[in-house]
Amino acid sequence: MKSLPRSLLRLSRRLLTFLPANILPTALLHWLGARAIAFAPEQIAIREGMRAGVAVGSVMLLAWWLNVPLMAWAAFAAFWTCLVDPGGPLRQRLHALWRFGLSGTLITGLISAAAGLGLAPGFIALGVCIALCGLSRAGGAIATQISILAAIVAVVAVCYPQPAQGAMQLAGLFAAGAAWAVLICILAWPVDPFAPQKQACAAIFRELAHMAGRLPRATMARAPASGAHRSVSAYRRDIRTRIEQARAALALLPAGTQPRMTLSAALDTADRLFAAVMALEHAAFSHAPTRTARRIIRLLNLSLQRVAREITANPPRPERLTRDITLLRRVAMDEEDIHIRAATFCADALQALQAAWSTSTQPPSHPAHAPHAVAPAADMAQNAKAAHAVSPTPSLPAGAGTKASAHQASHWPDRLVIRHAARLAVAVLAAYAISLALNLPYAYWAMMAVVVVTQPSVTTTLPRAIERVAGSMAGGFVAALMGVFLPEYAILLLIFPLAAATIALRSVNYALCVMFMSELFVLVTDLVSVTHGWDVALSRAANNTIGSLVGLVACVFLWPGKRPAPLVELVSRAFTANLRYAALAACPPRATWQALEPARRAAGTASSRAEILYQQKRLEGLHESETVKACGEILFLLRQLAGAASIWWLEQPGADNTSLTPPPRAALLSTLAERYAQPQSLSPRDMLTALQLPELKDTQDYP
Repeated sequence: MKSLPRSLLRLSRRLLTFLPANILPTALLHWLGARAIAFAPEQIAIREGMRAGVAVGSVMLLAWWLNVPLMAWAAFAAFWTCLVDPGGPLRQRLHALWRFGLSGTLITGLISAAAGLGLAPGFIALGVCIALCGLSRAGGAIATQISILAAIVAVVAVCYPQPAQGAMQLAGLFAAGAAWAVLICILAWPVDPFAPQKQACAAIFRELAHMAGRLPRATMARAPASGAHRSVSAYRRDIRTRIEQARAALALLPAGTQPRMTLSAALDTADRLFAAVMALEHAAFSHAPTRTARRIIRLLNLSLQRVAREITANPPRPERLTRDITLLRRVAMDEEDIHIRAATFCADALQALQAAWSTSTQPPSHPAHAPHAVAPAADMAQNAKAAHAVSPTPSLPAGAGTKASAHQASHWPDRLVIRHAARLAVAVLAAYAISLALNLPYAYWAMMAVVVVTQPSVTTTLPRAIERVAGSMAGGFVAALMGVFLPEYAILLLIFPLAAATIALRSVNYALCVMFMSELFVLVTDLVSVTHGWDVALSRAANNTIGSLVGLVACVFLWPGKRPAPLVELVSRAFTANLRYAALAACPPRATWQALEPARRAAGTASSRAEILYQQKRLEGLHESETVKACGEILFLLRQLAGAASIWWLEQPGADNTSLTPPPRAALLSTLAERYAQPQSLSPRDMLTALQLPELKDTQDYP
């Protein structure tokens, strides 16, 4: 009987690991990713949510018991403090939490007192504060998150005009709520500080397993509009984007620590296995897999899932990979073909990962000296994912992340940050003026929407605005029903789960986070004000819509940044990068993995950027355009070329064999790569003509 609780605990852990990874269909995740809407179910933070629920719920319970509505300020301060917690090493968390607590306390007192002096002083103080918060983006990722929430504190405080004594009281309530939340965040339910990075790397292997698992049922894709081609592009685009995001995240971890070494080794292995799965995919889409090929695919699928599970272990257990390596090598003893070569290549990659994990067992360095780590807070995480979905960030070399972050943090704000700060200040003041002119209640909701929606780039502002409005409307509708039909004590009890859900989902999806946040804010307002139900919900939905529109208009018309490259230019870059990769893979002697990998990554990243813009053009109704159609066909042929290039590289003999004569396709690819080596804008017709040459026919039909 003593083993029962332990077995239940183990079962619950497996369930919590399984559910986030399978909560949504893969096709839906790919559809959202192509539209710059980030959804990362593996980043559900249950313990962080429980902290927020306790911190906010306990303060609201005390406010209700004492009948002091103004204590809602302490509840909001506790919620914002939980939201600003960046995770990671303890010293870094404490630094971020006290910075926000101190700045929020000062902003609350000063802005509230300025608003109490009159409308003009309030406007001036608010504009200056928002501009300073916008300039704080130059301090790095954590500073960006603190500045966003500090700006939110300012827009709420300006709607609470108080004399000096009342402003000091508000500031004291804010400080008390922030201090209480800091205690809860630090002492309650400790979590692995590197859990977000581990989950991100594990998600890559699960996605690779999904990609490999569908190969036995693959059918040949002959047209860019086919469902098979869209599936191929979606998997490759998603995996390449995830890999580049994870590389950028790991570069910010403290150098020399065990988590960074183990996760870096896993990420390098994922990139190698990605090349093998691409080769198997190209072969499967050309001809039905044989019995041996199906067995190899099944073994590879199981191996990828095992690595995904071991990444989240603390520490990973390299001995668990021995059986997978042995089985892959055993099946590779059959007759030689592309599947056997791929199995051998995968076994070598897994063995290298096993060796790297075995040598990284020394005690990790103390992580407190990391200047920055990846913060899983809602706005920063979603901003980063949306931005990377449109423009994946190249990885940094090992050890360069902390230096780059320190340099950026100490550098004076650049022109982009200054423009954004000015744009944000003007947009917030415009939303405030509109709210006052229309006599809207809860004007701070409109200004809050401006703060979180307005981004340095209009490319990320539009999806953020859409998610904000959708989440606010859905959450407001549900909260209105609760406010109308539930008694007051039931509403009070709902504060805990709503605060917990908001924080737990902050790094999963912005719309979901906003939906639960809207329910939380509406119900808290119900408890501390005389208005109830539909009035509060409709006010929040209207204010959020106004604020989102103001932020979007500001990004388009106020000092707009450099417009993104047009579709044809991105397709030209992808064409050049893929030709360079294919030439390197096809020409004997066989290039080393170290030489091939940068070219393959560049080709995948360039194709992903072009495909995302292509999908956006189709979404805008431009799918009937001849140029868009041609670009879609070019991207289709480039994906086939990349898959064929993986096969050509695996089929080649070792680098020591220099006596082989280059095949016609290798000579042609070398010629094309040299001709288009310099970046240039090519016409779609020229690119299609080059990709449809007879020497490259086997990119569409693997023999």
